[in-house]
Amino acid sequence: MAYVSAADRREQLIEATIAVLRRSGADGVTSRAIAAEAEAPLASIHYTFGSLDDLVVAAFARLIDEVAEQVAGGLDLAAGYGPCIVGVMERVAGLLDDERFGVLLRDINPTGDRRVEALEERYYRLARDLIDAVAAARGREPALPRAQLARLIMAAIDGVVLQFAAGGDLQAARDDLAAFGRILAAAAEPRRR
Repeated sequence: MAYVSAADRREQLIEATIAVLRRSGADGVTSRAIAAEAEAPLASIHYTFGSLDDLVVAAFARLIDEVAEQVAGGLDLAAGYGPCIVGVMERVAGLLDDERFGVLLRDINPTGDRRVEALEERYYRLARDLIDAVAAARGREPALPRAQLARLIMAAIDGVVLQFAAGGDLQAARDDLAAFGRILAAAAEPRRR
């Protein structure tokens, strides 16, 4: 068997976990399934990550980072809260049927899963970081407190994604994300004096 560096093994296991998640959903993720997908020794999961849960969280974190890149990358922060929020909602809507992100955006079952708490906090942080970046670019605070605005953005996305996961109506989900984007954009923009 050829030597695989720790960094390469880490990447190999994360990508294998993403593949298993895509194919089998969160319930189908097992150490054996991941090791088989990665063509790696079973023990490498615990050696590299400490636990299966830590590996799954790392895989979800990778997917969230990829979503963040696609959702927030290239936004014109100086354009203001409204255009950035609308842009985020439009980009999330565009990812709803992307198979790479399905397990994040429509297939996850959050009941009783501690991993969801960690992922939700990461999503919230992405929304808060975007709001902070817009504030820095504009030199103005949003009309709503930053933390509240971040929670509202995430609540809108979470609610629409949950409805999409339950009902599968892609057009309704995209329409709802667009409507929430417009509503939150209007609420976020500071009032002119």
